[in-house]
Amino acid sequence: MIRRLRGGNKNIENIPIQNKNGDLLTNSTDRLFRWREYLREILSVHIIVDGSIIQQIDVPSIPKTEQDRQDKSPPLVEVKEAMKQMKSRKAPGNDDTTADLLKAGCLPIVTWLHNIFVDVWKNEEMIED
Repeated sequence: MIRRLRGGNKNIENIPIQNKNGDLLTNSTDRLFRWREYLREILSVHIIVDGSIIQQIDVPSIPKTEQDRQDKSPPLVEVKEAMKQMKSRKAPGNDDTTADLLKAGCLPIVTWLHNIFVDVWKNEEMIED
């Protein structure tokens, strides 16, 4: 529909555009720079915010029970549920392990992954390969 309204199969890369003065730009480099200039103008928003306004924003507090729950390492049941929710028959990740392979391992794999997650949670460091 857009092609029909535009008038056929014109190559849009070759359509001239106007610069700020209204002159047509036909050179691809000039058009590219004009698009860059135009997008910078409309997307660059300069905002000056008074620091006192930021200080007036209330930071919501989390109840102690919720904070304690979030600070705990993930329980085994949560890891098991997460594995159930993984989509089957998908391409493997960087480690060449598919979700199907992990799911086939059942409880030993869930326990192994849980131990890794707990270790990462407590040490706050990712394990290197």
